[in-house]
Amino acid sequence: MKTSTALLCVLLSALALGGCAKGDKGDKGDKGDNGAMGPPGPPGQQGPAGAPGKDGRDGVSPPAQFRVVRGAVDGGISKPATCGAEEVMVSALCTVTAGDISQTPRTLGDNAASCDAQPGQSNPPQAVILCAKR
Repeated sequence: MKTSTALLCVLLSALALGGCAKGDKGDKGDKGDNGAMGPPGPPGQQGPAGAPGKDGRDGVSPPAQFRVVRGAVDGGISKPATCGAEEVMVSALCTVTAGDISQTPRTLGDNAASCDAQPGQSNPPQAVILCAKR
């Protein structure tokens, strides 16, 4: 009887261990649902400074190529508008108040213009010129 009990224990142990063997691999299962979104991470470090722009140097814009200059009116007399010595006048016009007759400016060399008042005109016209670098 001792032999049969030992034999029975050996057979049961063999069957139990035989069930632990790895079987054939099954088909892949369906994808699971996405998990909940986690908290945002800490901010990153600041990146390096970018290269200068097309026309700028060290973040500074180049000087303007054009400049608008208005002539002054002093005591009812219009004064000419004048460009700087390193500039040339590109365009000129006379500005008048509403209801007055517009007129053509009078050029003074290549860098100034003036507007003359017409008889009976209460507000003299003002010369406005566009100056460009030479």
